[in-house]
Amino acid sequence: MAVAEINLAEEKKEIQFLLYLWTGFTNSQQNLQELRQKIDTEEIKFLMGALNPESIPPVAKIAHEKKMPFLVFPDELRELFSSRPEPENLFWIAPSPEAFQRAAVRQIAKLPGRQIFFLAQDSRLNRSWSKYFWEEVPKLKPAAKPVGEIFIPPKSEDYAELVRIILSAKPDICISNLSLHQWLHFVPPAQKEGYFKKLLHFELASGNLEFLIALGREYPRGVWGVSAFPFWGITAEKTQKFVDKFKEKTASYPDLPALSGYVCIYALIEAMKKGNTLNPERILKILPNLNFPTPIGSLTIRASDRRALWPIWAGVSAFSSLYPFAILKDLNYYGPDAFQP
Repeated sequence: MAVAEINLAEEKKEIQFLLYLWTGFTNSQQNLQELRQKIDTEEIKFLMGALNPESIPPVAKIAHEKKMPFLVFPDELRELFSSRPEPENLFWIAPSPEAFQRAAVRQIAKLPGRQIFFLAQDSRLNRSWSKYFWEEVPKLKPAAKPVGEIFIPPKSEDYAELVRIILSAKPDICISNLSLHQWLHFVPPAQKEGYFKKLLHFELASGNLEFLIALGREYPRGVWGVSAFPFWGITAEKTQKFVDKFKEKTASYPDLPALSGYVCIYALIEAMKKGNTLNPERILKILPNLNFPTPIGSLTIRASDRRALWPIWAGVSAFSSLYPFAILKDLNYYGPDAFQP
């Protein structure tokens, strides 16, 4: 969609994009070799894409060898750290996992209640976040008191017992980071026990479109969460124009990867215009610190880790006659400066 817009806008100028699409890409040796060949035979100058975390390093390595920018928006943020060593041609056009977590901490500090339970699937990222959470919350909410913590094994099935354990701890707030599969299994027994009426539940990923759509009208009201693209609550003309165009073309609502892909194209075109160049090596030097327009406002690529500084919104689940799924209302905006390390 972004390519079509730019080509139309720039048709009488020098910049025109030719987009090559590759779906189903994996980090297999065959696919990686095919990518090398395609870059050479098709004279591809820039790479971008939504990839699983395992595929990003080998593709970034190829792009680095070819001296070309690689703009990536990972399709799974939950287990991805942004602090590991990376090639200088890799640019993250998506919010970091840490941004969601830090925005959640700041929102929880504003919520009533002091007794907090921590719940998450068992993973390296979540154990790291637990440490950060318990260190930071008391700084912002001095009366906060931990009353329990559970890391759920991947194959756990007894969610009714899990609900009972949390309720027995009598928390005011439960901060949680479950996978979609776990969330779908957690909600029914929780609703049966009246769980969501007895405490404030903060589900980190509950603002993701896939979470909101999955339960339809059965989604529990009053669940707090964070979102990097709550399009239903952003009234800016650019936002609504993007949503309307996307819905017209796909008969669906845009999720975060859709927005990230769109944003990548506009980052490239802004870099080309700023440097008055189409040369990939020169673009590599322009992208750090680049500020560029997007449907959610201007974003800047931070030079230190080559990541787009993305705002996060926090809100509470409710229903609207405008959408067939739950949305987050009472949105609180957290700009990148609000949750930087």
